Amino acid sequence: MAYSRQPQVVIANGGALKQTPPVSSQTPPGIVPVEIESLISTTTNLGVVQVGSGLSITPGGVLSATGGSSNNFVTVKLTDFSYSVTATDLYVGATSNNITITLPAGVLGRVYYVKNQANGNIRVQGSGGESIDGLAFQTLGSNAGFIVVFDGTRWNIL
Repeated sequence: MAYSRQPQVVIANGGALKQTPPVSSQTPPGIVPVEIESLISTTTNLGVVQVGSGLSITPGGVLSATGGSSNNFVTVKLTDFSYSVTATDLYVGATSNNITITLPAGVLGRVYYVKNQANGNIRVQGSGGESIDGLAFQTLGSNAGFIVVFDGTRWNIL
């Protein structure tokens, strides 16, 4: 079977998606050749797009990483006392036991890596009543860790 790719559709002002023939005229049911026309009313006002920290979207729609170092290292915070995670942290390592790591107020799609690098337990909790996998806090034993992501409602362990 040969496959040929059609030229890219040019987005023009003043329309929307249209199917030819319309769905109601497709009889008998089965495989029916369909042509899709795609027109977009405007390409200048795309609305607000929320991206995570360190990312940006150009007006042309290109997603890129911004800020930080050009050598692709992540921000590491090591702490031996209870600590409130900041927006610029990515990896938080607890170097002492019996401390609490508090995640910041959740932002949709935000990710943190948390690891207990000490012997004994540490506690990881959300702020403002935000739960982690439905619980008020999680306990990490010696050398345990997890990745959490905020889904808009709660932190979830990956």
